[in-house]
Amino acid sequence: MNPAHSTALAQVLAAPWQQRRNGQAVRGLLLVVALCGTAPGVLYTASLFCEPSMGDRLRWGAILCLTIGGGAIVLVGWAMLVGNLLLQNHPTLARLVPGHVGRLRSALLAAWAALVLFAAAGPGFLLDAPAAWACAAAACLALFAAMLRWPLLWLSLAIVPFAGWKLGTWSGRDELVGALHAQWLREDWLVTAIVVTAGAVTLVLMIRGGGNRHLAGLERRARLNDHGGASASDAPLAPGLPAGCWRGTPSFVTRPYAWWFRRQLARADSPVMSRLLLGLGPAVHWTTRISDSLWAWIFGGAMSACAAWLAGPEIRGTILAWAAFGLLTGMSTPALQALPRLGRTAREQALLALLPGVPHGARLNRWLGWQMSLPLVWATLCGLVLARALNRLAEAVEPGVVDRATGGMSIALMAALLPQLAWQWRRWSHLRASSAADLTLPVLSEILLAMLALVLHATTGVGYLALGAGFTAVSLAYCAWRWWRMDREATAFPMGRLRPGA
Repeated sequence: MNPAHSTALAQVLAAPWQQRRNGQAVRGLLLVVALCGTAPGVLYTASLFCEPSMGDRLRWGAILCLTIGGGAIVLVGWAMLVGNLLLQNHPTLARLVPGHVGRLRSALLAAWAALVLFAAAGPGFLLDAPAAWACAAAACLALFAAMLRWPLLWLSLAIVPFAGWKLGTWSGRDELVGALHAQWLREDWLVTAIVVTAGAVTLVLMIRGGGNRHLAGLERRARLNDHGGASASDAPLAPGLPAGCWRGTPSFVTRPYAWWFRRQLARADSPVMSRLLLGLGPAVHWTTRISDSLWAWIFGGAMSACAAWLAGPEIRGTILAWAAFGLLTGMSTPALQALPRLGRTAREQALLALLPGVPHGARLNRWLGWQMSLPLVWATLCGLVLARALNRLAEAVEPGVVDRATGGMSIALMAALLPQLAWQWRRWSHLRASSAADLTLPVLSEILLAMLALVLHATTGVGYLALGAGFTAVSLAYCAWRWWRMDREATAFPMGRLRPGA
């Protein structure tokens, strides 16, 4: 490898960090790192001042939290790198820039190989299983990257409860596990080599070369965004429609938004703040959140009922418990991910700020904070009610199945949802355009907080209600501090104008 290629490879690998540093988004990463490191430190410190029996449990909890936190940090960094490389893999650059595709593939493979070697040389040698750790790391990282590249692969996770139940109730399970373990002991390095080769091929296929299929895929994603995709609020302003609305027919989720939009425009005396909120697009509007909740109740309940009926009585409780866990994470996620996308409508916000009667300064900043918070509270409460009902139904079908199926995460997650309000109070003038990491961080934070609640409950015996109240109190204190700070901050619109490079 020549020095020029090495320099280009280093620049490609450093691009995700440069992107976040230029966008002043380093604080989000530091928050995740602090969240991952605080719990082990608190538990270990508490173990030094308690009884020996309780101290052992607290130290074990600290080790567990440290392991989970370290894995979460690695996944966040890997997601940032993969998302940035996929963003750079544009069809035009792939066709016109010499060596562009090769550099992206080399960077992805180099980072993946470094993480696999780290897993083998670190925890692998500490636990006397380097090949097992290398094999698991290679497979998990390649699969996670493939899910970021092809999002439909996330649907494969739906078969996990069924596969686990079938394997757990199969009469030949012990023989199969024994045969696989014996084969691994004989040919562990061969199996590792096969997995590593398959992972490398998958990563190479993720970076496309700029052909017609590459261009068609990019256009297809753009059409999905324009017609109700995940980035609906990013669509350009169309004649007669507000920022974030589509050039085609609204989807069933956004029909209430379109109806409310026409109703407000038909009224000459409609409130200016209502028009202002409509101009930000359907992704942040309260009608979309209500529609999301109603359809989640309808589709979630129908799918859970069908799956439980088709699976038979032995696995009904497990399906209901996993459905409750999925609804808890899925109900609040759209409200959390809508906020980072506001940075992409900065040009429209500059026009909206000129409407007669639109406030400026602290009044606008606080109003926007409330508008971002109320839909999240609504979606969270709806998710809690539905998940609680599904958990009770699962317990009625099979007592104790909620803890056995999800390891207690379904209940621990309830304590971590309302504290996510802290994400909804930002420095609006410094908000940057969304990236894959920005959309992932809020979801990852609720999972990490739920794991912390689970460990604290297991080691100290504190109830989930008390833990949730404590987490929420800290989050509300942060929101109150942000409310006070907004007196001295620049006006919200247009968002992101004070960040470097904006």
